[in-house]
Amino acid sequence: MMEAGLTATLDGRIWSIGIDRPNKRNALDEILFDALANALSLAQADPRIHCVLLRGTAECFCSGHDTTRFEALWPQPDNGVVVRCIDAFLNLSKPLLAAVRGPAVGFGATLLLHADWIVAGESATFRFPFTALGIVPEAGATALLARRVGDLAARDWLMSGRPVSSREALQRGLVSSVRPDADVLAAANDYAASLAAKPLDALMTTRRLLLEGATLNARQAVASELAQLNRLIPTLNRSSISHG
Repeated sequence: MMEAGLTATLDGRIWSIGIDRPNKRNALDEILFDALANALSLAQADPRIHCVLLRGTAECFCSGHDTTRFEALWPQPDNGVVVRCIDAFLNLSKPLLAAVRGPAVGFGATLLLHADWIVAGESATFRFPFTALGIVPEAGATALLARRVGDLAARDWLMSGRPVSSREALQRGLVSSVRPDADVLAAANDYAASLAAKPLDALMTTRRLLLEGATLNARQAVASELAQLNRLIPTLNRSSISHG
């Protein structure tokens, strides 16, 4: 799949999506929002795909909205391309990984809150500049960021809009790993391959239980886990259990 500013390729069970608009620092216009929504929807629908890997270019992950097209997109209707793109992230039930080099700004930062594993290069920076623009965060950031990095850090990052280094992002739990920039894609592909080798149903169910578990107490989580274990275990063969 190739559209203006975006490529998506299937490598085994890994769906690799690349944002590739370097002359605009990988900023998203309506065409690119639509293409990203379509790429995520294809991943959700294709049973061959076990995980999704999202990346930018070597110098920049994504600088958020294309400011030259911002006013043309807002106010955003219920079926607008930005809403469709956010819904595609929300509807994705397969593991989402991200490889970040250079800046991740605005929507380029908030979309990462839907990722299950993020490797950042040493050059990576993260910024949520919404208040300086006179607007509020998007893509669920006001609910999701505090769960990742803690309440006070989320308040700081979202209200100040200051740049956050890759090291601070690692310390606060926004990213999973920091590597030299040259090693980021290899690390992301290795981790994607390790997930893609696992049974898809178990991956998707674990991901869903984790998302639901954010609002459950321990007793409710136990009940949900038992229900899924009772569903999955009869479908397994003995060798998969003994080698698990």
